[in-house]
Amino acid sequence: MIPTPTPSKPALNTADHYAYIMGYPDGTVQPGGYITRAEASTIFFRLLTDKTREQYWATTNAYSDIKSGDWYNNAISTLSNAGIVSGYPDGTFRPNAAITRAEFAAIAARFDNDGDKTAAKFSDIANHWAKDEISIAYNNGWITGYPDGTFGPQRDITRAETMTLVNRVLNRQPETEDDLLPNMTVWTDNANPKAWYYLAVQEATNSHYYKFKTNSKYEKWTELRKARDWTLLEK
Repeated sequence: MIPTPTPSKPALNTADHYAYIMGYPDGTVQPGGYITRAEASTIFFRLLTDKTREQYWATTNAYSDIKSGDWYNNAISTLSNAGIVSGYPDGTFRPNAAITRAEFAAIAARFDNDGDKTAAKFSDIANHWAKDEISIAYNNGWITGYPDGTFGPQRDITRAETMTLVNRVLNRQPETEDDLLPNMTVWTDNANPKAWYYLAVQEATNSHYYKFKTNSKYEKWTELRKARDWTLLEK
């Protein structure tokens, strides 16, 4: 009998630097705004390798508050099938609720289930349900806390924090403004290169080719590339 191949673990596309965050029609990207559970799921769905997306593809789920026609249905169904996202004990997913820092870190950590769970030294996670996932994300260098030693697991994550974390997961990190390109899209509310999130937002919102700088983890953009039409995955 031919053995059944073991399914591969869910994997993220770290090679292609497509924009995975879309701005708004008014020319803003709202870095200080919050992100919903549906939006977070859609980001990770877009960033799956094509092989992973095919392997775990699903258009149905057991959540009572997600319908087949919802724009986020395929993303949440597929990530649920892959074991990356989950709902609540009452059978809901709450797609339009803001996602917390703990929930977002947990999603990222599930792509590295074998990661280092040595407890992160945040003062407010010892009894938190996502302690192990937060610790994996911390030990991988994906997250940081606040100056007072807390992580703020129940705080809603901002769009700027989201892009910063995802870029670290994917190792998508320009070092300075000089590593970008002059003809890139710039947002009216992300026009200050000195803002702590400036580079992360530009990285997340511009599709580009790149090369790593010599002996460095940082990248330099070489050419802008055509954005991927993510709406095709929603059909």
